[in-house]
Amino acid sequence: MEKAEEVRVPLRVMTQGKQIIFGISLMAPIAIFGTYGIATEISKGMLPTAYLLAFLVMLITAYSYGKMVKVYPTSGSAYGYVQKTIHPYAGFLVGWMLLLDYAFVPMLSVLFLGLALHEMIPAIPIVVWVALFITLSTFINIRGMQMAIKVNQIMVGLQFSVILVFFGVCIYKIVNHSSAGSLISATPFWNSDFTLISVIAGTALVCQSFLGFDAVTTIAEESVKPEKTIPRTLIIVTLLNGIVFILIAYLGGLAYQGHAFTTSETAALELVGFLGGSVFQTLFLVVTAASIFTLIVSQQAGISRLLFVMGRDRVFPQKLFCYMHPRYATPVGGIVFIGVLTVAASMLFDLVTLASLVNLGAFVAFAFVNLSVIVHYYFKNKLRSPKATLLNLLLPLCGILCNAWLLANLSHQAFLVGGIWFGAGLLFLVIKTRVFTQVPEWGYLDTSL
Repeated sequence: MEKAEEVRVPLRVMTQGKQIIFGISLMAPIAIFGTYGIATEISKGMLPTAYLLAFLVMLITAYSYGKMVKVYPTSGSAYGYVQKTIHPYAGFLVGWMLLLDYAFVPMLSVLFLGLALHEMIPAIPIVVWVALFITLSTFINIRGMQMAIKVNQIMVGLQFSVILVFFGVCIYKIVNHSSAGSLISATPFWNSDFTLISVIAGTALVCQSFLGFDAVTTIAEESVKPEKTIPRTLIIVTLLNGIVFILIAYLGGLAYQGHAFTTSETAALELVGFLGGSVFQTLFLVVTAASIFTLIVSQQAGISRLLFVMGRDRVFPQKLFCYMHPRYATPVGGIVFIGVLTVAASMLFDLVTLASLVNLGAFVAFAFVNLSVIVHYYFKNKLRSPKATLLNLLLPLCGILCNAWLLANLSHQAFLVGGIWFGAGLLFLVIKTRVFTQVPEWGYLDTSL
């Protein structure tokens, strides 16, 4: 098959520290508040338990991503790993489903931000806020990762400052005014309303808070020694954010114990208003808005890199998704495309539906990345010592089962939209391969670095 024209490659500017900042900004610790009320309601008040279970599943999957990026240190993420390890057809379909995750994540973030600011300033419609933030995000991403990281460094610092204040006021409220009366309690993890189904449903929903870690692999071709640095980055950002998420859910639940939210979609604003009054509520909203904006910047960067690789492989139009800015060497076509798509689609879905669609695409990709570890290390390379069997078979197998378990507990609407999306991808693949009689030369540029 005829090779595609040569494509410019990104500049290697992402050191270990910058990767960590990028990963933290993608997971945005403060973004937990976007689905705080909805997740609390679905999990029957056992939000810390839901986050703990999600953390364990994501930690296993982060380990598997690290194993695969050592073998294929390129920017294709799950799409590239499955394509080269299992089969190009499977790789395409996993990449297609992963687009649900990467494409809908910025929509989820910008919609929450638009809802919060519209409640604060009702005169400005949600769509105006969405368009404003996406325009700014597109401009920053076109200027390159260096500029995005500078913005992210400031916002990550602000996020952790506000989170520390949140911890402080929670502790004060628990000790002095809460019905809990103590910082040590099992109630947030276990209560009389507990059902296995509710906790699993809550876990399936809150997994979206962790989804940024996998997008770190999309900057592999812009990273210094990605096969060494990115695996460490994946574990570091997952551990750090997991601990923060669990503490926010635990302390917030104890401090607000005995109270009920008026509306689940803006429960976070009620919680911080209860803890620190209008001043803290305003501060929280401003920092959250700024932080979620940087999250949108990082998410848009991640999806544009995946589209760049799929365009380079001629899965998607190469001229659109591989057009690089002549000065900043950034994939302008993908950045602008996802910006326009986000503005259009964020008006069509609510927060719960978006979160479910994001998780559906992610869980499919995560399961196949774990499967790729088994296929590559255990079967192809026959690494089967007792330790290798644990790390290359049993651990990723546990990751597959956990992700499948969470996948099965998503909403019917997510499966409906996801099924339609999968069907469209399958039809595209049938046409592209002439009814599976050809294997396109996808990934032709991906070589060991």
